[in-house]
Amino acid sequence: MDGILPVYKPVGMTSFDVIRAFKRTVVPDYKIGHGGTLDPFAEGLLLLLLGKATKQMNTLMALPKTYQAMAVLGARSDTLDRTGKIEQCGGVIVSQNQIEVVAKDFVGEIEQKIPEYSAAKVNGVPRYKLAREGKVQVQKSKLVTIYNLEIINSNYLNNRSIVEFEATVSSGTYIRQLSYDLFRTLGVESYLETLMRTQIGNYTMGNCAQVTDFETEEWKGKVKLLLLPVRDE
Repeated sequence: MDGILPVYKPVGMTSFDVIRAFKRTVVPDYKIGHGGTLDPFAEGLLLLLLGKATKQMNTLMALPKTYQAMAVLGARSDTLDRTGKIEQCGGVIVSQNQIEVVAKDFVGEIEQKIPEYSAAKVNGVPRYKLAREGKVQVQKSKLVTIYNLEIINSNYLNNRSIVEFEATVSSGTYIRQLSYDLFRTLGVESYLETLMRTQIGNYTMGNCAQVTDFETEEWKGKVKLLLLPVRDE
């Protein structure tokens, strides 16, 4: 079987958990990969690559990606998201207009710090493992491109100051770091509460398979109907 299968990855699963769930039901005799990892705390579009589609892995992973996220202001996390150790930092007074003005400065090519809690490797060891062991890391950065950064909403929710935004970015951009840097420019500590990937290139969340679909008897026949074609090399 050859093709690209759009799947909705739920919060709490790794990208490889999704592949394993697929394999348990289908028991494929062909290669399976994916078109870009999503952190366990994130949700949204994951492209499973079946058979010959695995040859397009590098091409698909390099496509721009669009995310919707919600940041909590007035608190910090050592992982820059809700999975880390949260520390409250007091009240926050910042308007949506102020955020929108600052956001414009992030659009384009920027140099982004690689988070300590990331899968990027130092001498073959993921940075997050070194961070968990309390080892000091040399700060690294890389060039990324922010194609669009839109502030959707700024409000109070459950006695917390929250900001929702949408970002379309180049491959390898850390949304957690982008969010943190954006609000730090305003002198505000923050962390990412939610993160959803909604688009990869021209692939969207429309007609995504659900991981729960893999558990049904009808799934083996349904998978062919959801497959997107593999482009000719």
